[in-house]
Amino acid sequence: MKIIHYYRQTEAPHSLLPSIKEQLSQQSNKLDNIEISSIETESCFNVQLDEGTLDATSTERLEWLLRETFEKDGLRLEKSAFADKKDAAALVMEFGPRMTFTSAFSSNATSICAACGLTAISRLERSKRYRVTFSSSPSDAIVSALKRMLHDRMTEEEYATPITTFESGAKVEPVVRVPIMEEGRNALEKINNEKGLGFD
Repeated sequence: MKIIHYYRQTEAPHSLLPSIKEQLSQQSNKLDNIEISSIETESCFNVQLDEGTLDATSTERLEWLLRETFEKDGLRLEKSAFADKKDAAALVMEFGPRMTFTSAFSSNATSICAACGLTAISRLERSKRYRVTFSSSPSDAIVSALKRMLHDRMTEEEYATPITTFESGAKVEPVVRVPIMEEGRNALEKINNEKGLGFD
């Protein structure tokens, strides 16, 4: 399997920058006083192919689905719009769905692709990318706080580099038999302590 990446620059919500500034200011007693001058956003479509490459017709169909209606030139294959911008005080972050499950977006997207004859696409996840420009280089504390604000840690994770696989490396634990009839309460207490189940 292979993953290709399409990048599409998007307009950041007008409330995003003021909201981030306000949340950081509330932590000003803990964080350095560094101003954020701008936040840019883009989407990355991570397309998993069961086969090596798409032919010209399939590529044209996929790009038609992914590009903006009135900004057809804004879609880039394997090149982020942020790559053209160099600034030592800028930070680029990317967050997407956790590898361990397929998102609802991907389920809908692959169904649409299949209806368009793009059967080689088995998963299509959209990740969010942010380019945050600071007045000076941010501290680790500010970067950590910013990352917590920009994604849902329960359903999303950071993509430090463009992903090459959706395999998480997680292994399914074997089924465990709990001998309640033989050991009673002690068996429940034991499995509760081992697995951290939170039984009262």
